Order: sequence, then C-alpha cells, then structure tokens
Amino acid sequence: MYVPAHFAMTPEQVHTVLESGSAGDLVTVGPDGPVATYLPMLFDPHGGERGSLIGHVSLVNDQWRTPGEALFILHGPDDYIEAEWLNTPGSANVPTWNYVTVHVYGRLVVHDDPDWMLAAVRRLSAAHGNDSVGAMAAEEVGRLLRAIVGVELEITRVEGKAKMSQNKTPAAVGQVIDGLRASGGEATAEWMADHSLPRAQAKADLLAGIRDARTR
Repeated sequence: MYVPAHFAMTPEQVHTVLESGSAGDLVTVGPDGPVATYLPMLFDPHGGERGSLIGHVSLVNDQWRTPGEALFILHGPDDYIEAEWLNTPGSANVPTWNYVTVHVYGRLVVHDDPDWMLAAVRRLSAAHGNDSVGAMAAEEVGRLLRAIVGVELEITRVEGKAKMSQNKTPAAVGQVIDGLRASGGEATAEWMADHSLPRAQAKADLLAGIRDARTR
C-alpha cells in the first residue's frame, strides 16, 4: 500500500483498528486469480509472534481451499470531503475522500477442528456483545459447525494509512470537522478531532517557531 509519511498511522492507531472487531476483506489468490470475501475477524494478540485474526467462512465458499499468503483489509471511518471545507484564504482545493484503512498481511491457516471453530465463533459473538451460540441446543451447534470452516490469518506485517486532512492547516481541518458534523459524518469528524487537528496544530506551531527563530 502506498503510504506517504504524513498519512502513516501510529502503532497505537493501528492497534485500535485491529481490536475493533469490524468486518473487512479477506483477499487470497486462487487458481483463477484473486478472490475476496467480506467477513468479520477477531484480533488475537497471542496468536503467534505478531498476533493473528480469527474468523470463519461458509463451507461452500471455496476460498478456504487456497490457504497460504493472504491479505485482510480493515476499513475505518471514511467520508466525502467537500472542496469548500478545505479552502482557506489564498488557497483553493478540490473535493477528496478521507479514510482510514489497515492492511494485514500473513499466512492463512484453515481449521476444521470443531472445538477450535466453536471457540472462535463464541469469541467473535462475545466481542459484539452477545453469545447466541450459548443459547443453542447442542445439535443445532453441531449443525452450524458442519456448515463453516475456521480461518486464521497469522500476521507477518501490518500497514496503516489515515488520509484524514492532517497535512492541512488547523483552520482547514477545523472546517472539515464542522462540515462533516453538519452532514452526518460524525465518525470521521471524531477521528479527525482526536488525531488530525492536534497533528496539524503541532506542525503549524513548529513552522511558526522556525519562522520566529529566523527573524530574530
């Protein structure tokens, strides 16, 4: 993934996205080329040297038949950014798209052990605030497990990118935040208020300090 230095995420920001338990795109390469499935996967920090992502796919989804190198793409907040939100005196801008994404690379391992799959399903359900499997009869659980295949992505590398206007002036970042809140983009606005605005302000303060030092 192309990640300019000013859009690189910190390890803490990447970790937050990994722990979100949200769904993403599992991408592998099969005999006929790239294959992708959108599914939730749960981050397990103890699954190998760098952790792993665990989940499951349908038994009839042939993607599990091609284990090996794989990519999982997680999506954070994202929104369309109006050009006028970015404009400041003496500058003009075009519309753009702000987004947060994390690419997780690793080795995909398939699990057909019922105990492993049951534990993975229950952990994933619990991460989202329920344990519907626990309320099911044993026969129903067995039927469920026979219809799925467990998958685990053993992480080898993680890349994070946040293109969230943090390279703009504090005034422009503030305008984008206001525009997003007015148009319903609260998640992106909140991320920018927490991360982009402080970074833009720190950069502005640094540049102001350099200019002051040169004029002394």
